[in-house]
Amino acid sequence: MTTTNSQPDSSTTGRHIPALDGVRGLAIVAVLICHLFWSNNDPAGGPLVRFIAQARAAGWVGVDLFFVLSGFLITGILYDTLPDRHFFKNFYARRMLRIFPLYYGFFALLFLITIPAGYHWHLTVFRYLTYTDNILFVFNGPITDVPWININHFWSLMVEEQFYIVWPLMVFLLQSRRRIAIAAAVGILASFLTRLAVVHTGAEIGHFSLLTSWTPARLDSLFSGALLSMIVRSRFRERAITAAVPIMLFSLVVIGVIWIRSSGFVPDVGTPVATWGVLMLSIGFAAFVAASLRHGSVFQRFTSGSILRFFGRYSYGIYVYHYTIADLINGHLRPIVLAHSGSKFLSVLLPGLLGGMISVAVAWLSFTFYEKRFLMLKSRFHDHSRRSKLHDVIPES
Repeated sequence: MTTTNSQPDSSTTGRHIPALDGVRGLAIVAVLICHLFWSNNDPAGGPLVRFIAQARAAGWVGVDLFFVLSGFLITGILYDTLPDRHFFKNFYARRMLRIFPLYYGFFALLFLITIPAGYHWHLTVFRYLTYTDNILFVFNGPITDVPWININHFWSLMVEEQFYIVWPLMVFLLQSRRRIAIAAAVGILASFLTRLAVVHTGAEIGHFSLLTSWTPARLDSLFSGALLSMIVRSRFRERAITAAVPIMLFSLVVIGVIWIRSSGFVPDVGTPVATWGVLMLSIGFAAFVAASLRHGSVFQRFTSGSILRFFGRYSYGIYVYHYTIADLINGHLRPIVLAHSGSKFLSVLLPGLLGGMISVAVAWLSFTFYEKRFLMLKSRFHDHSRRSKLHDVIPES
């Protein structure tokens, strides 16, 4: 899940590009569909019913779209601000102001609600408070006995945070577009080979998170975005944007083949979805972002729509809050709807829609009355270098 700014500041990113907010919005909508309407991935019924269920289950790919966009924006910001003498201070200060208030504020809220009610939190919660749950596999065990709290999706925030810690130093040391691009390409390959090695050794059996949420195995989408960021700042920009649609179509064909052979697009043990599928997602989503940068293209018009941009604006809060809200509502409301309507379809649809509306409302309130107070402080960490920013790289027309 990306935690990039929902309101990019011109001091680091240049002209705001609405289409990228829409890309972020599309990612969170996919995740919401996957999580809010969870059900049997292979229900009884005709081919259409099974396809709809499989498509719902495939909504997890929204996380990889978040990753690609994060890699693209963050690497661009890092490269554009390299000449600034406060390079590290400004970057990390701005990241912390965007990420930490909501993340730790959410945990503080959960503690305030559950501890007085008699619920317990275990010491293993430190894995979440330190963004290390997806790498500290040796410290297994529940973090709390609160049944309606669901923060399993926070692994993606941890992957991004770990990327934010290491990648700025790499960019600073590499300096040039060419070397940064090569490093990103190597990172894509290394992450893909890591997943192949995990499968080849059988390490994912019993430890499937090594394949799905372990940082070394989930970096190819972030690096694909990073590579694209350097390409659009080079003399190959127009070629890359022109080639985006054919590359995207090729990725879709390969993903379709994997989907058919695996009877769905869910990274289960023994399927190629978690290996080749994730690689093709990273390539296809990078091409999608590139296509969205072409002025006047159908992709730019689609991602610039007001609805997707709205979801993109509040995507971080929606992502943080929605799973716990969904579990709380579904656990209570689904049995009631099923008992009164006799329809499993309605028992999934209605609580899911309610959970989505509440998640969006909570995210809006959180952003408007809480997060914005911290975002305003980002103006203290401006970039003062003279290097061209994104508005010079991606012209209006």
